[in-house]
Amino acid sequence: MYLRDNDERSSDVERPARCAYKHVFDAADETGADESPSVWRCPHPASGAADRCLFHRPVDETRSAAVTEALREAIADPERPSAFVGGTFERIDLAGLTLASDAPLDFRGAMVKGDIDLRDAALGGALRLDRVSVGGAVCMQRLDAPAAVVCRNLQVGGRWVLYGARFGERFDATGFSAGAVVATETRFEAGATFRKGVVDDGVSLAKARFGGPAWFSHTRLGGRLDLGNVTCDRRLSLAHCRVRGSIVATSATVGDGLSLEHLTVDGELDSTRLTVDGGIDATSAGFGGPVDCTGLTARDGTVDFTHSAFGGPVSFDNATVEGRALRFRSARFESGPASFVRATVAGGFDFSDAVCSADSPVRVVETTVGGSVVCDHARFGDEVFCSGVHVAHDVDFSDCTVESLVFGVEIEGRLDFAYTHVTDAAAFGDTVVRGPARFTSARFDADPTLTEATLGDTVAAYDMSVEPAGGQ
Repeated sequence: MYLRDNDERSSDVERPARCAYKHVFDAADETGADESPSVWRCPHPASGAADRCLFHRPVDETRSAAVTEALREAIADPERPSAFVGGTFERIDLAGLTLASDAPLDFRGAMVKGDIDLRDAALGGALRLDRVSVGGAVCMQRLDAPAAVVCRNLQVGGRWVLYGARFGERFDATGFSAGAVVATETRFEAGATFRKGVVDDGVSLAKARFGGPAWFSHTRLGGRLDLGNVTCDRRLSLAHCRVRGSIVATSATVGDGLSLEHLTVDGELDSTRLTVDGGIDATSAGFGGPVDCTGLTARDGTVDFTHSAFGGPVSFDNATVEGRALRFRSARFESGPASFVRATVAGGFDFSDAVCSADSPVRVVETTVGGSVVCDHARFGDEVFCSGVHVAHDVDFSDCTVESLVFGVEIEGRLDFAYTHVTDAAAFGDTVVRGPARFTSARFDADPTLTEATLGDTVAAYDMSVEPAGGQ
């Protein structure tokens, strides 16, 4: 039975001694900072001649089956609190358990040598696994937990499996660590926090649903992150994450913005058919492999890759950006083509100060830009190929360096080509400029065929030069 803090004894029934275990919450321990006292005393009766209960005795002094039976009995007893703070267990087996009570189930600070098994369990109250250390796996397949689940600083030596589980309130796993995480088809109805985590291998969230914000920022993964077909009604953040493998976000849907700032991915980013409302912030991100955003749909906000680095090919083919701008300002393209084929950008397209290596041609084909294109001070070490491109406002291509250029662009506004240097061929045969065009101090190392362009307004070409490399 539950033992009260006072030492009352019935006149005719002698109660067993209370467990002597006390848990002292550190002042910096977030798990006990709010609702918990600084010192917690175990409410359960001592076991036999020992001064501690079965849940706080060393595992080599108890039988696992007996501890499991006592644990289930204690949890089922409405007169006893389901609190096992700082307990030591060979394993925790609560598979299939159904609890109607809304009392919390509290294992904060526990040490579990083997597994925690909560498969097919149905909980009525909150679940606390803060600072629990698990040597094996944590199994939460098909767990139904309508109240809060808090796993802050949970340490899992093996896999953490949440396949098909449902969490009704916000799920908090800040500071967790695990060998791998499997949360496919899991429902986080109020969102989830997996911030500042460490995963030795990969994380699979395929087909998971987040009803609230999903935060994975500052988490380190040794393998792959699978977000394929994920639905996130609110914001999804991978900011400052370090992923040694690849990221898959094919056919995912994000409702209130995607945060990728300072993300580092060693492998591929596959986000084909990704749909995002609220913009994408990928400033200062680093991508070691290919970036495939084919079929991307981005509504509202800005798709921003300012100061990002791309180590492989980049594709925005058939992408639709309905927000304010698509930006690659000061981005670096180190290997492979950057492709924008049949893309639609409702706002501006910003490539200013970008640097493309000699192995990174840029292809813009049959693409429509509803605002202006800004590429000033960009450096293109390979070809820039534009064909069938329509720009509703202006194009600023000033102060650029280009290896070779095919400029098949129809511009409703102005073209600024001043101070740009084309070191190889430049073709303007399909160029149409309806506003003023400026080629002041532009330099071409081969005949730019400007006479074939259609220029509908004034043209400023003073100090423009056409001369072979070396000045001959």
